[in-house]
Amino acid sequence: MSKEISIVKLMDGSTVVGKIEYGTDCIEIEHPIELVSNVAPVGAQLGESISLRPWMAISEETIFVVERMQIITIGLLDKNFEGGYERMVETIYNQPTQWSGDLLQGDEEFDIDTLTELADAVIKKQIH
Repeated sequence: MSKEISIVKLMDGSTVVGKIEYGTDCIEIEHPIELVSNVAPVGAQLGESISLRPWMAISEETIFVVERMQIITIGLLDKNFEGGYERMVETIYNQPTQWSGDLLQGDEEFDIDTLTELADAVIKKQIH
């Protein structure tokens, strides 16, 4: 049975597109791509644009487990967008990653507590 490409809305507010496999207490999302909504004025009205990015950008994994308690809703991706999703998967997951420089700049070494604090600050938009 092939997995269907679905949109998953999570409790943290994020929206992820991927191939879903259902388990008893969780789902597996293969090749997840996050949809990021940007609202901006367009003339006298508000317009919305959607940008796409890898959900777990620097992970070696391609399948992620999400507990069902973290899910608000799931729906199938419109057939008209499946080609775009497949192109994104090819670019993000199947092309070799080209990094220029170190992920962490300098000679600093961080312990797990410091990295956790940095990640928490980014998530809470306290640093960019």
